[in-house]
Amino acid sequence: MTSSQSSSEQFGQHLKSVGGSEADADGSAYGVTEEDTVESVVSGLRMKQQEHGNLASEPSILHASAQVLISRRDEKDPAHHAGTSQPGTYQLDIHLGGGHSTRESIPEKDLEAAQIWAQGRIDAEGADFGAIYFPSGGGTAPGTGALECTYDRAVGWYR
Repeated sequence: MTSSQSSSEQFGQHLKSVGGSEADADGSAYGVTEEDTVESVVSGLRMKQQEHGNLASEPSILHASAQVLISRRDEKDPAHHAGTSQPGTYQLDIHLGGGHSTRESIPEKDLEAAQIWAQGRIDAEGADFGAIYFPSGGGTAPGTGALECTYDRAVGWYR
């Protein structure tokens, strides 16, 4: 992902990487509302497909399509959805002991630089696990957004 792309373009690339196409988002006939989240759009897309007698797409394609639709909505109204779909805005979840997690913004726009920065923060917290998310659909709580990569001290970074 590059910071010169909009988030909907980045999510469009992700959609293609999981086997979907722009038609999965554009041809869905699902109207995203202000209250919609990625999860509610996934459900709506699944229902629309079944209403038209089609089998529901793979969950990864439905999820990626929903991310595209939500990010397009957010880009059209940035004042109302500030910070939910900005290019290159990564979030770090650090998984601490006892089932607790923290979330913080990563000041790096490039994923590789974000990983380096995030590993420093994970090490500073003495944690063994972390994850980098790209926010989508407004979720700012730990574990929300599109998972970009995960860190395990025993393995390193992986997707």
